Amino acid sequence: MANIKEKIKKNLQDNLDEKTIKKLLKVMGSWPLISFYGTMFSSVSDKYLNIISIKNIKRAYLDNSNLAYGSLFLPYELFHGLGLSPFLPEVMAGFTAGMGISAKTLKKASSGWYSQDLCTFHRSASGAVDMSLFPKPKFIICSNIACDAAQKSFYIYAKKFAISDSYYLIDVPYSENESSFKYLSAQLENIFYEISSKKKVKPDIGRLKKAILLSNEFRHWALKINEVRKELTNYPKDFNGLNFILPFFSLNGSKEGVLLYKKMYQELKDFNENKPKKKIKKILWLHLKPYYRNEIFDILEKYGLKVVFEEINHIYWQEMDPDRPFESLAKKMMSNFLNGPSDSRIKVIDKLIEEYDIDGVILFAHWGCRQSNGSIRIIKDEVKKHNIPILVLDGDCVDIKNSSVGQIKTRVEGFAEIVSSG
Repeated sequence: MANIKEKIKKNLQDNLDEKTIKKLLKVMGSWPLISFYGTMFSSVSDKYLNIISIKNIKRAYLDNSNLAYGSLFLPYELFHGLGLSPFLPEVMAGFTAGMGISAKTLKKASSGWYSQDLCTFHRSASGAVDMSLFPKPKFIICSNIACDAAQKSFYIYAKKFAISDSYYLIDVPYSENESSFKYLSAQLENIFYEISSKKKVKPDIGRLKKAILLSNEFRHWALKINEVRKELTNYPKDFNGLNFILPFFSLNGSKEGVLLYKKMYQELKDFNENKPKKKIKKILWLHLKPYYRNEIFDILEKYGLKVVFEEINHIYWQEMDPDRPFESLAKKMMSNFLNGPSDSRIKVIDKLIEEYDIDGVILFAHWGCRQSNGSIRIIKDEVKKHNIPILVLDGDCVDIKNSSVGQIKTRVEGFAEIVSSG
C-alpha cells in the first residue's frame, strides 16, 4: 500500500501539470478505488478525512462552477451557505510539500520575484498558481486575521485569473467592541448578498442558517474530542491532530465536517476506554508542523512523549445563533485568539497547559510567519512560569531546504531527554 502512495507521488512529480492532476483525481476519486485508498490509513478518522479530501479536491478540479479560494481563519459557514466549494491555497501548499513538488512550486515563485522572506505556504501556493496547477476560482475571499500575506497573494491570484471584481478582503478589526462587530457583520452580509447576485441566484438565508446549525454540531463534537484528549495516553496508530487543519476550517458548516468529527470522537473514546493506560509525557504543540517527511514525532514517541493537543484545534468561539447569522459569524471571527494582541494567544496557551497537564511545549517557528514568530519571546517567558521546558524549533513547514534537518533532530532529542527525565 505504501508503494501505491509512492507511485502516485512519483507520477505527479514526473508529470507536473493540471492535466495529470485531473487524471489522477479521476482515478483516485472513483469507487471502489477511493475506498481501497482509505484502507491505507490505520486511523478511522484519518481514513475518512483522506477520502473526503480527495472527493472535495476532485470536485474543485473537475467542476469549478462554484469554486472559491479562501484563506485560513475564515468562517466557512459563509461558503457553505452560499453553495461555494472551498479551496484553501495555503493548505494545498502543505500538500505540495507532502507530495514532494514544493521545490518546483517554490522555484517558480522565486522566478516571479516573490520575496524569499515570504511565508512558504504562500510562496508555494503562488508558484502553483503561476504554473496553473490550481483550478481557476469564481470567487476569492480572505481576511487579515493573523496573516498579512494572504490578502496580498490572494489579490495577485484575482488579477491573474481576471476576477478582481470577485475578490473580497474581510477587514477584521483589531479590538473587540460593539462598533467592531457591526462593522464586520456588515461586511459579511454584503459579501453574502453580492456573491448571490453574481451567481444569479436568490439569496438563501435558510441555507446559511442550516450551515450555522451544522457548525454548532461540529463544535459540539470537537469539544467532546478535546475533552477526551485530556485523558488519553493511547492514540490510534499514526494519529496526528495537526492533520485536521483543513476540516477544522473548510468543513465547518457541512455534514461531512460533523460526520468526520463524530467518527473521530468515537474512535478516541474507544481508545480511552479499551486500551491500557501507559505512562507518557504530555506535549502541547504551537503553530503547525512540517508537511514533508520528518522524524520529529517518531523521536518524541521513542522517548515516551506524546503531543496531546495542538493550539490550532482549540475551540475559541461560542455557539452561534442561526437567526442572527452575520452577527454570529462576526463574533466568531473576532474571538479568534490570533486576532488582536498577543495576550489573547498567551491566555489560550496558559489555559491549555493547565487543562491538559502539559509537561513540555514545542513551538514550530515557521519561516516567514511574522505573526507567530514575533511573539516567541513573550511565549517562552510565559511558559517558563509553569516550570516546564519549551522548545522553539526554527524551520519551515513547506521547504525542507529551509530547515536544518540534522539540527532539528538533535534539538528534539535533547528536549525529549529533558522532558522524559523530569
